[in-house]
Amino acid sequence: MIKFSKRIGALGQRRNLGLALVLGGIFGAFAALSLAEFGYDGGLPLDLYLLMTATLIVSAGAFFQLHLYNRQQEQKLELERKENAVMRMALDTHAIVSVTDSQGRIIDVNSRFTELTGYERNEIIGRTPRFLHESEEGTQTFHMIRAALDQGRTWHGEHCSISKTGEKRWFEVTVVPMMSQRRELVKAISVRTDVTEQRAAEADRQMSAILDNMQDEVFIYRARDLRMHYMNEAACARFGWKTADVKSKTMTDIRGDFDEARFRRHLAPLFSGSVTTTYLQGQHSGDPVEVATSLFEAVDGEKLLISVLRDIREREALARAKLSSVSVVSHELRTPLTAISGAIKMLKGRFSDEYSKQVGGIVDIAERNCERLLFIVNDILDLEKIEAGKMSFDKKPLAIDALASEAISSLQPYASELGVRLSLETQVEDAMVEADASRMMQVMSNLLSNAAKYSSEGDVVNVAVTATDGGWRVAVKDHGPGIGPEDQAKLFNTFAQINAADGKKRLGTGLGLAITRRILDNHGARIGVDSVVGKGSTFYFEIPKYVENAEAETVIAA
Repeated sequence: MIKFSKRIGALGQRRNLGLALVLGGIFGAFAALSLAEFGYDGGLPLDLYLLMTATLIVSAGAFFQLHLYNRQQEQKLELERKENAVMRMALDTHAIVSVTDSQGRIIDVNSRFTELTGYERNEIIGRTPRFLHESEEGTQTFHMIRAALDQGRTWHGEHCSISKTGEKRWFEVTVVPMMSQRRELVKAISVRTDVTEQRAAEADRQMSAILDNMQDEVFIYRARDLRMHYMNEAACARFGWKTADVKSKTMTDIRGDFDEARFRRHLAPLFSGSVTTTYLQGQHSGDPVEVATSLFEAVDGEKLLISVLRDIREREALARAKLSSVSVVSHELRTPLTAISGAIKMLKGRFSDEYSKQVGGIVDIAERNCERLLFIVNDILDLEKIEAGKMSFDKKPLAIDALASEAISSLQPYASELGVRLSLETQVEDAMVEADASRMMQVMSNLLSNAAKYSSEGDVVNVAVTATDGGWRVAVKDHGPGIGPEDQAKLFNTFAQINAADGKKRLGTGLGLAITRRILDNHGARIGVDSVVGKGSTFYFEIPKYVENAEAETVIAA
């Protein structure tokens, strides 16, 4: 049984109606001509009259049926045009559509395409879609689509496009080829659906599932304005915030005296790429905490910061217990070491010249080691005093740039023994702070001696004093082996000993930077480090400017 399509059936129907009209007309004309030829001008015979009447009726009916059919077809075509217009409107509203020619050049786009890419129509037409796929992965996707179209296959998948403003958007894409009778690509229609929000929501769900169960407090916030994107349950609990309220908060809501400018300076190495994580230690709600911050990119290209706040009370308690035990021993060692040091000095003064040549070197070694032991003992006892709140600070106005210059002069002989030169680079004068001169000298000595110790022979250690918002920044830069990100968090802990990136062992107690941090804490200053393995380290501290007419004070470390 042969089945005809509606279109073929309609064509046959039109032909039959047309044939009836033509035959009727021919028959009527033939009859009239025949009668006229024979000179017949009388009334028509009944048979012929009936035949002609029937012919005219059939012709009129056929004509009416054809007219009705044509009208129905026109109405149907009009309805199809309206349906296509509605479908096009719906497609334009929901999807992002583009049409490319056989060479892959864009020849048409809808309004949604220009809206989401940020490009004007005249900036798009004639270009290939490759300009929207700047990443290597995006370029690979473009080539995959092109290969599928050349084979006459429809391509479906997801890809990331980059808008004119640099924003990343994810799309679910279907690309359909239109082929010629010779199976050659004529054009292709791409229909995209924006799935960026869905991908971001899914990423957030996965992140929440992991981070909500952490005991550490986690804060994720936008880099451009520090607005919160996510806080885990532990972080919300500390501040008494509801999860629904998190996105209305910023980092400045964490504490009333939050210094955004200072915080951004702390984060600057992340944006420059010199480090992958920054570390900060301090007090939060009366508890000692450590904050590790990293930078990453969200699904939509937004740069986000993640800060993990860790309670280090237990670690600090263990360090205090260790320090307490060691300090007891140190107290017992200090007296005999002081006596031994004095005896060696007296002994050196009594040597004859001849005897000095024989044993002078040995006595010098004994003296240096005795001084080193005394230095270690004093460090331990200093730290114990700070932790116990018994160290006093006699704060007075002083120029931090002048103090840095004095520290360089004092430490240059030690640096020279290592073949290292210390250099001061500053364009500021009278950088006034309120500080304890001897304790700040201790800070500078610790930083400079460490920089010299980790430098190679012939290197220069640079000291820079610069102005910041409301304070001064003192930075000590070396060109040593650098410090890995995993070790940077440990640097300022008590008894911290890290392995240098070059594998060389350096003498040290692990107390110098711990003491330095605590001294600076008591001056309202903050210490930090920027370091890249193989390129060196910069240790810096930021201290408030001296407020004129403020009274000098003596405070006890707490």
